[in-house]
Amino acid sequence: MSDSDGSPLLRSTLQLILVIGVVTFLFFGRGFLLPIVVAGILSLIVDPIDEKLRSWGWKPGFAIFGAFFVLLVFFVGLFFAISQQMSSLVESWPQLERALSSQINAFRESSGLGGLIPELPSFEDDESVMEDLPVTSESVMSILSATLSTMGDFVLVLVYVILMLAQKQRLRSFIIRLAPDEKRGLAHQTMNEGREVVQKYLRGQLILIATLAALYSAGFLIIGMEYAILIAILVAVMSLIPYLGNILGGLIAVAIAFAGGGGSTAIFGVLITMSIAQFLESYFLTPLVVGDEVNLNPLTTILCVVGLAILWGPIGAVIAIPLTGIVRIVFSHVRGLEDYAFLMGQEKAKLPQRH
Repeated sequence: MSDSDGSPLLRSTLQLILVIGVVTFLFFGRGFLLPIVVAGILSLIVDPIDEKLRSWGWKPGFAIFGAFFVLLVFFVGLFFAISQQMSSLVESWPQLERALSSQINAFRESSGLGGLIPELPSFEDDESVMEDLPVTSESVMSILSATLSTMGDFVLVLVYVILMLAQKQRLRSFIIRLAPDEKRGLAHQTMNEGREVVQKYLRGQLILIATLAALYSAGFLIIGMEYAILIAILVAVMSLIPYLGNILGGLIAVAIAFAGGGGSTAIFGVLITMSIAQFLESYFLTPLVVGDEVNLNPLTTILCVVGLAILWGPIGAVIAIPLTGIVRIVFSHVRGLEDYAFLMGQEKAKLPQRH
């Protein structure tokens, strides 16, 4: 084998080993990496607030606290709105459970699909399937441990956000110092592009979620759907996951409408509401509010969303798009990786000219 044949083979082998190593590192380092990545993305969201407060003459410590306070108020308000609806859902869960069982049994009998759909038990007023679940001290401790772990991760993320805002200049200087002298200008440009893309994309997504939640809430309230605001917020937030989020959110909304006893009218109302909202999102809201900042083609988008969902769970699916957008920008500025940036992007494909 000649050197000209061996060099590309060796390079491809090293690239494959590098990809396997990165995937392994992402999977086994999830507990350490995920809070840092989430905190990094959140710090990019509130960084303009920090910069604006500093431009008004605020000292760095007060500016960081102001930006962090805005982020904290947002999460507290979101959790409060969801918890209010969730408490109502938990209180009326037995009635919803019985209604869902009755609706499924009625559909089973009327559709002639008795052999395919198992008959569910008809609960009395004081009965619930919750009573049949094996609730033990071990299961309660497991749920409590998972809850405390989630809260601990959330607090850790908030701490990371504060530290990243405080050390952002040092982090930028460190990255620039790593680059060769002749590449430091390019490194600075790459960081600026990545920051702008993520900030514009995430700000647009937050506005889009709020708009969709308002549209869904209005439609669900008009048809008299129970827990309309909770379901609207849930479905709107799930739109963060491209393609899959809208499908899963729609299924949840249809299931709640079906369980509420609204029959076909409620189900059609949910479908019409979501169809109108999706039409407005696709043709008006997304181009106007979000734009095409990350410049990822649909194949790259779905592969990255599914891949990070497998590696990092639901949070991975949510942060997959901005994270992949940053990777594409880095690839576009690194010699030898431009072809991978082209593969991930949406630029019009042209066959290379033969000379």
